[in-house]
Amino acid sequence: MSDTSPPFPPRVYKILSGPPISPLPHTLPSTTLDAHDGFIHLSTAWRTPQTASMYFSSDTALWLLRIDVQTAQAESAEFKWGDPGCVHLYNGRLGEGVVVSSKEVNRADGETWEDVLGNDEWLSD
Repeated sequence: MSDTSPPFPPRVYKILSGPPISPLPHTLPSTTLDAHDGFIHLSTAWRTPQTASMYFSSDTALWLLRIDVQTAQAESAEFKWGDPGCVHLYNGRLGEGVVVSSKEVNRADGETWEDVLGNDEWLSD
């Protein structure tokens, strides 16, 4: 049976409610949700604003980590599709080398994360 799922984009994103450790270590600690579910929750560029609005609606500041899919796969990480635009990372890590950049984003009262991130050129596939 052949796999008909779409290929993964070159970059996917992790949303954090607090700043990552600086300098970025080889492996970041797991979030509570990731540890509970047994994989790392990630989003594609187009899905990131929706994910932020769904799960971080009360936060006024977020940190986005840009993950290089090819680098992670070279280290034996396995990516699987979840809901449309949601990516699950198994047997992999987030940290130096895999995370290629990060960005803090802020939203004002009355703004949604979709307002703030919807046209952010930093988010790209």
